[in-house]
Amino acid sequence: MNLTDATLILLLAARIHGTDEAVRASAKSVVKKLPRSKRDLIYKVIDSQSPLDLVEFLAENLDD
Repeated sequence: MNLTDATLILLLAARIHGTDEAVRASAKSVVKKLPRSKRDLIYKVIDSQSPLDLVEFLAENLDD
């Protein structure tokens, strides 16, 4: 798994479920599958007070 895959999973969780709990649970399930050097972003989502807002912000700022 790479960071792109993990980001897509978080975006799908936000889109389908639309709750902080779902996004945080998805982040927790993928963080251990990433290389250690790529885990920082996912840990920020897990530790965020509002993971859904953070993922939406990330989605708005993705490169085209």
